Amino acid sequence: MKRTAQRKEMRLQLKTPHWRKLRKGVWKTDLGGDRPEVVILTMSNDEFREFRASSKAAKTYIDRRSLLKRKLIKVVFASVVPNKKGGSWFVIVTHTLWSTGGIVAWQTT
Repeated sequence: MKRTAQRKEMRLQLKTPHWRKLRKGVWKTDLGGDRPEVVILTMSNDEFREFRASSKAAKTYIDRRSLLKRKLIKVVFASVVPNKKGGSWFVIVTHTLWSTGGIVAWQTT
């Protein structure tokens, strides 16, 4: 019973997320205020190689484009799925309350 009340309370505190297109190949949503946000990017294979080169490269890429409300402190590549045929990449960046960017990426065919 208590869990149901907690879930209901959480739902009441969160506004409905809306996706915004920031520019070509970049979409963003956030839960408002200091709450988490999510960015979806599309990248060429060459662009992704530069992005994936290091945590610093990924942070710099995201911060220079002002994609998130605050600069990232840490980046974690949670899952990267390449395709043998190559192609462009879909990259999802979740920005936590602790300024950690969790990155999931997969390559299209």
